[in-house]
Amino acid sequence: MNVDSIQQRIHELRGTLKGHNYKYYVLDAPEITDEEYDQLLRELADLEQQLGKPVPNDSPTQTVGFKPDTAFQSRKHAVPMLSLANAFSDEEISDFVRRHKDILADNEPLIYIAEPKVDGLAINIYYEFGQMVYAATRGDGITGEDVTDNIRSVAGIPWSLTGNVPDKFEVRGEVYMSKASFQALNQKQQEAGEKVFANPRNAAAGSLRQLDASITASRKLSFFAYATGLGGDEFASSQNELLQKLGQQGFAIQETALLKDEQAMFKHYQTWMKKRPSLDYEIDGMVFKVNDFKQQKLLGAVARSPRWAIAYKFPAEEVETVVEAITWQVGRTGVITPVANMKPVNVAGVMVSRATLHNIQELARKDVRVGDRVVIRRAGDVIPEVVKSLSIGEEHRVESTPVPEHCPVCDAAVEQEEGEAAIRCTGGLSCSAQLKERIKHFVSRDGFDIEGFGSKLAESLVDKGLIKNIADVFNLDYEVLSTWEGMGEKKISNLQQAIESRKNIALSRFIYALGIRHVGQATATSLAQHFQTLYALQHASEEDLIEINDVGKEVAASLIHFFMEEHNLQVLEKMFKYGVQVQAEEVVEIDSNHPLVGKTVVITGSFSNIKRNQAKILLQQQGAKVASAVSKNTDILIAGEKAGSKLKKAEELGVQVVDEAQLLLWLT
Repeated sequence: MNVDSIQQRIHELRGTLKGHNYKYYVLDAPEITDEEYDQLLRELADLEQQLGKPVPNDSPTQTVGFKPDTAFQSRKHAVPMLSLANAFSDEEISDFVRRHKDILADNEPLIYIAEPKVDGLAINIYYEFGQMVYAATRGDGITGEDVTDNIRSVAGIPWSLTGNVPDKFEVRGEVYMSKASFQALNQKQQEAGEKVFANPRNAAAGSLRQLDASITASRKLSFFAYATGLGGDEFASSQNELLQKLGQQGFAIQETALLKDEQAMFKHYQTWMKKRPSLDYEIDGMVFKVNDFKQQKLLGAVARSPRWAIAYKFPAEEVETVVEAITWQVGRTGVITPVANMKPVNVAGVMVSRATLHNIQELARKDVRVGDRVVIRRAGDVIPEVVKSLSIGEEHRVESTPVPEHCPVCDAAVEQEEGEAAIRCTGGLSCSAQLKERIKHFVSRDGFDIEGFGSKLAESLVDKGLIKNIADVFNLDYEVLSTWEGMGEKKISNLQQAIESRKNIALSRFIYALGIRHVGQATATSLAQHFQTLYALQHASEEDLIEINDVGKEVAASLIHFFMEEHNLQVLEKMFKYGVQVQAEEVVEIDSNHPLVGKTVVITGSFSNIKRNQAKILLQQQGAKVASAVSKNTDILIAGEKAGSKLKKAEELGVQVVDEAQLLLWLT
């Protein structure tokens, strides 16, 4: 064998053996005997010795069993993963087609391919010599997180490729969770007292990022391939041919159609919008692409979006139901919110029976009453909201729901601060509803991130008196817990280990977890970066605090009040007594040459590839001052989808407006 042949066989054996390790140790479903496995392993060891190059640590000859070794390390994509521009009207699709005709005036006739837009998580899978090497999330389009160990359990992805494929090859697609798997998972979460997922996309993303690959395997994720990166040019000459070839390799692909003009696109869009509810998985629009790859190259890309593709998004699905009751919900900071409890109805694949009415002004404006027929939708296909009442003007409607004067949970007085829409319970932590929400916030992913500490458990611990303040999370009575139904020995052991493993925490996460009013993730990060220690923050004056870009008088007053409150100091002391250690924040060095240094930036709208809180933190780390409102002092407005009044004001003031693509370029 020559060197190239040895190298190729080594890749093949490593991929095969890793696959067998996964099936044996994670899925508990071996496909070959121990003798057959040992024979392959010996062959690999011999070839690695013949090659004479250093053997990587993750080679099956260097590992025992199947211990996930990636831990979500970064992986740079060989070819950047572009995001798609969105359209929301026929006019925008007509403009999309017109631009192509202008650029390709003397070229071949245009043919478009239509693909349903799956509501999932974009993944890049890298193969060498036909063997899967790694899989990574989209991330920022340049670099993603390595999820190789988990991607092996996803249906629709072959571990090895055959025939004439590029030696180095990136295949891209969407990991999703079917509606049936989503319902089964949420039922399991409910039975275990864990938090349920809001929608299949969140469930898929959360499942794919499990440190334990067996958990991912149990959640039955699926995949549709739709693109290639590195090596794609030599693999196919059109999108239609690409999908056919990927299907032949064993990738799951969707139903597609070739369309000759925008009228055909409009008709196809309407067909799939009607078909959408009957599908076994969630889609949120149709993707239209120029089919021919040569034409795609001529059209090129703008920033992070190709000119040759667009996602025509479906409008939020609206359905009718009946309001059975209006109740009042108490949040972690005491805010009391009206909630419409409705006859359960299916909205975009999810059964909805509750929807927030936001505040008393919104309740009055929409004039929603018990017994009303109402139209509801899931805003952004996620959060249920009442659009309008259909019963306004009808006879025999009941009276409007009265605004409570006392907390519906603890009976403390209700107050409304001047200039605020919200009403609040004054009971503080003596209100069990507030305590429950504080505990949920405290243990949440962005706080202490305690796995297995779900909403139901938090509520039960407060109701049964095992938790009286947030410090008690670290001093649970496990003997009492062992007497509870559903709390077996293994579950308690896992919970105990999860809590112990989170006692060391970065200062920014600790500040956020405390749930101080007006202090979100970005502000917590700014405070941690500036003060470095909890002691310094505790003893900061108002002048010290408002020196920070992200802190005004209102936030400063809230912080000072929190650290002056004797009860809060006692809770902090208890936490430290129970072993909590707060680590100093790592200082992020600002590049003085970055174009955002010293700029005042405002963020508005929603983004596809980054959360706004995360964007705010990263912008601050680049030296930008992130403000909440547009003014004459604003330098840049970063506008996502559905940007509203802030975009209008920025345009009136002549403020520079950029999109998500530019934001990601700045943060790369």
